[in-house]
Amino acid sequence: KQWYQRRVRGSKTEKGNLMDFNSMAVDPATVLLIVGAIMFWIGFFGWMGALRENVLFLQIFSGSLIILFWAEAACGILAFVMKEKVREVVEMHMFEAIRSYRNDSDLRDAVNVAQRTFQCCGVKNFTDWQENAYFKCCNEGIESCGVPYSCCNQSLQVNLFCGVKIMDYDSSDDGTYCSTDNKYVPMNQLKPNMGRGEVIMESGCLVRMEYLFNANLYYIGGAALGVAIVQIGGVWLSQTLTHKIKLVTGMSGYK
Repeated sequence: KQWYQRRVRGSKTEKGNLMDFNSMAVDPATVLLIVGAIMFWIGFFGWMGALRENVLFLQIFSGSLIILFWAEAACGILAFVMKEKVREVVEMHMFEAIRSYRNDSDLRDAVNVAQRTFQCCGVKNFTDWQENAYFKCCNEGIESCGVPYSCCNQSLQVNLFCGVKIMDYDSSDDGTYCSTDNKYVPMNQLKPNMGRGEVIMESGCLVRMEYLFNANLYYIGGAALGVAIVQIGGVWLSQTLTHKIKLVTGMSGYK
């Protein structure tokens, strides 16, 4: 029994429990591997079908593009119709990423890149980092009441400790805020005049993403239309080539 327990504990790495499907579903490396594998096989059937003039491979390629097109269209429609639900799901996963920031190296890198790219900090604002056990104000430690370095203003010389104690508050109120009923110190109770706006980016990433999405809606729509045109063009070309192959080889009755 002890040997089995050691093996179970050994199966838990920095990536967490390998059987945690929710963690795998949002893991950047896993998502890229799945998307890359799908695109590889679709491209392989199209390339091999055109090279060898294989009708079956061309039909698989064409069918895959059709399925992919309708799946993307369905996701887009559902995301528009259920945008509040989508926002809740995204917010939930973003908070989960904050809580797991120190437990998953790949997720940590992805969060840092996202915060630097979108110039944001946290989900709704920088105080969301108190959801992480290391940055929570009520904990003791060098990182308590702080934020990751990726929250720091990019115009500054960034170092790993530029966000330390940026959420400092009056410690005499520990009994009020650091209790089982309160998860973190509210934003309006933080010490004023800390120069937070000059040191870190205060806006949350969810807020910034919503703003950038609305501000670039036409560009996003144009990009989606361009992708759809490429997919429809691929279907048209593969069907045209399939028809010509059948005419040349007399395979009009091919199934």
